[in-house]
Amino acid sequence: MIKSDTILKQDKATHTLKILLVFNRLSDFEDQLYKSFLHTIDGKAFVDVYVQPFSPQTALHFDQIIRSKTAQYDVIAVLLHAVHLNEDILKTLNSIPKQKLLLLDKKNPFIRGKYACVYNDFQQGIGHILERFQHLFLKYKAINIVIEEPSVLQREIAETMQAFTQKHAQACHIYTEFTEAIVRKNEAYLVFSETFLAEMLKVCQNKTLTLGKDLGIVSYHETPLKEVLCGGITVLTANHTQLGKSAAELILQKSQQHVPNPFVFIQRNSL
Repeated sequence: MIKSDTILKQDKATHTLKILLVFNRLSDFEDQLYKSFLHTIDGKAFVDVYVQPFSPQTALHFDQIIRSKTAQYDVIAVLLHAVHLNEDILKTLNSIPKQKLLLLDKKNPFIRGKYACVYNDFQQGIGHILERFQHLFLKYKAINIVIEEPSVLQREIAETMQAFTQKHAQACHIYTEFTEAIVRKNEAYLVFSETFLAEMLKVCQNKTLTLGKDLGIVSYHETPLKEVLCGGITVLTANHTQLGKSAAELILQKSQQHVPNPFVFIQRNSL
């Protein structure tokens, strides 16, 4: 297990280009991104990883580390991961020379200057998926969004879902707590929490509700288990592999473009 506040150094590299990847946490998402990034870089650079949670409590330490490392690297790629950045973190990011800065996952209007970015456009990406597969969603009388701890990411997705349901005169509800009472026939559910997904599946089993017929479930983020669970759980997810690939390509091309990252909809039995 990799601990926070850690720099991981790549063992082998044959070129002088040096890259620092900055993650605020470690999860399957970061792992997929990192592997794709390394595959695309293909030994053309040194790649180190720094893991540090972004919070007001860690802002000073984060600032000290980044400022001490800036001169040592040609590129500093920061995965914002839809977190709320306070003023101190933003000052640190703005201190990085823009020709060295690469933002991943989200653009931020408070980062000044011309810099490279690969970002997830939730409204456009998810909105496109909802319209393309509207026949799957509109067969239910309501879409329910089940979130555990509202985040910037979840709020943006919820707003996109709400816009879709308003356009098609469909009911939409947001729940921040899971209870058996919110599980209803002829309704669809977008579930962010793995814990809530497990609870919902247990309720469906107890009530003998058939996924994809009596109700629909869409889970956010793909995992290998969802491919086989209950005949397959439908998934809506950012393309983490493409995010890493695009980031590496921008670096190798010395580009400061802003590149949107595609979303993936994997239709399975549960919708």
